[in-house]
Amino acid sequence: MPADLRVEHQAEVPGRREDLFALVATADGLARWLDAAELAPSVGGAVRLTLRNAVAAGQVLAIDAPQHISWTWDWEGEPLHVQTVVAFDLIDHAERTHLTVRHVGFRSRAQQQLHDALWRYWFARLVRATKAEAALAAVQKAGRPRS
Repeated sequence: MPADLRVEHQAEVPGRREDLFALVATADGLARWLDAAELAPSVGGAVRLTLRNAVAAGQVLAIDAPQHISWTWDWEGEPLHVQTVVAFDLIDHAERTHLTVRHVGFRSRAQQQLHDALWRYWFARLVRATKAEAALAAVQKAGRPRS
């Protein structure tokens, strides 16, 4: 299996990682940018994510709040027949966060390309969710009521 068959997307987003980590490490946070999510946020915990008409499932491999979470990934309806891993990393940059998603372990270029297109779409939704979360955190820190 070639080592370069992976997907990686990065963005610099507003907000601190402490305020944003829940978007990738809790069921409620994931459901803000995916169609539905179930996540037991501990090593070995179950992960089940709905993306349109497909469901990906796996188990949490590592969690190091507020900077890293990773889990195995396979499709329930059309298995990849290889264990792949999704990892999110959040790195502080002052009042901003460098956000990365990596999906590794693909068996073929076709699998990698399909998942690259998938992550382009869903990662863009995650970036939009981080902007909303950062704005809410700023309002809360300022002591103003939510609108």
